[in-house]
Amino acid sequence: MTQVRTRFAPSPTGRLHVGNLRVAVFNHLFTRRHGGRFILRVEDTDVERNVEGSLEGIMEDLRWAGLDWDEGPGVEEGGRGPYRQSERGRLYREAAHRLEAEGRAYRCFCPDEGAERERDGAAEIGCPGGCRFLPATERTGRLEAGEPSVLRFATPDEVVSFRDEVRGVIAMSAKDLGDFIILRADGRPTYNFAVVVDDVGMEITHVIRGAGHLSNTPKQVLLFDALGVDRPIFAHLPTVLGPDRKKLSKRRGAPGVADFRAQGVPADAVVNYLSLLGWSPGDDREILTRDELVEAMDLGRIGASNTIFDPEKLRWVSSQHLAAMPLDEVARVVEPYLDRTRFPLRDEQIAPALDAIRTRLEALGEVNEHLAILFPTDEVLQGARDELRHDPGAPSVLLAVREALAAVDPWEADALAAAVRAAGKEVGARGKALFHPVRLALTGDRQGPDLGKVMAGLGRKRVLMLLDESAGWVNSQP
Repeated sequence: MTQVRTRFAPSPTGRLHVGNLRVAVFNHLFTRRHGGRFILRVEDTDVERNVEGSLEGIMEDLRWAGLDWDEGPGVEEGGRGPYRQSERGRLYREAAHRLEAEGRAYRCFCPDEGAERERDGAAEIGCPGGCRFLPATERTGRLEAGEPSVLRFATPDEVVSFRDEVRGVIAMSAKDLGDFIILRADGRPTYNFAVVVDDVGMEITHVIRGAGHLSNTPKQVLLFDALGVDRPIFAHLPTVLGPDRKKLSKRRGAPGVADFRAQGVPADAVVNYLSLLGWSPGDDREILTRDELVEAMDLGRIGASNTIFDPEKLRWVSSQHLAAMPLDEVARVVEPYLDRTRFPLRDEQIAPALDAIRTRLEALGEVNEHLAILFPTDEVLQGARDELRHDPGAPSVLLAVREALAAVDPWEADALAAAVRAAGKEVGARGKALFHPVRLALTGDRQGPDLGKVMAGLGRKRVLMLLDESAGWVNSQP
């Protein structure tokens, strides 16, 4: 099999949103599955829409997502560049003039409204002014006189068909396409022509993109054929809809990759979730590692039906990835989000504290919200101590637990939990009678994360201090 070569071709008009990134995810996973080459190509010929700094932002987003490219900006190896369309003008002109010389394209002198009608979807046989059938002498004369012209593809009178890996064989009459423009009057290529010339030059074997490009594919198929090259394999991903069941787009507020980063959603979780939008690994798994996704990626498992982007489902996937991540890794990646002023944790305390709350985390950015459970305000603790005054069994429980915990070494969750249970047995307390006073003393609440992990996260000094203070307050009140 020829080496798989795919491409992701964003326009530098802003940062990546979830729909763009999903296309890159499918291309990257499929390419890695087959040991191929993933190319980043920049479609920047629409200069009016280009945004300064956008390309750098796109590359930053891709790197964050772990979607490294084998060829593209900054990786010019392979001899198939340049990888910015704005630098490939000569290649487009050469291909266009070749088609013109072979009679597969012709000069059209129709005014701009002809091009406007084409953009509006009005297909024509020939062009509005019949330029396809002009005598060669007249065409030459008008060109030599400097009359502006575009170059149109001479669409053949035939049925154009192609196979899509998702939707099967698609066929239509080429007449319905009309003679479409491939070079504008200023020499710039149109989208469909530039894409094909790029795919040919970069030897793209698989074109994996959104279903919105299906309408472009017949034109591109004709151009591949006219250039005398094999067509790539096409796979058009199902359309992603937002929660409102409308097409997800930047203009409709589609979340950006930068939003995920700011929230602290792990990149692996984002890639995992986006891969599930229109695809299945062939079993009931929903949580997959990067390696598992690569191993399972198969174009035959992509569905044709529209799919829904569900922010809540993404957060659930994120929580599962955080729960499975090694604790020391969570401690490392949470650092930028941690409010050290509010929670003056020593470095060695961070991992135990996270262990107590990690099952509640859906994103790293929530860490301070959940750490607050372990570090209640003085007002909350005082309210809990006042509540303990009305529990006649609280003083003996707090003193027994304090004594048992003081002897625990090393200070680890399982040993701490066992010590609490042993202290309860000693004073005849269990269940709520045992655990509620301890939780109220430590966190100001009757409920919360695993008590052993809470104590491990708080540390020996703080736990013993809080128990002493609570027991002392309760015993001092009349």
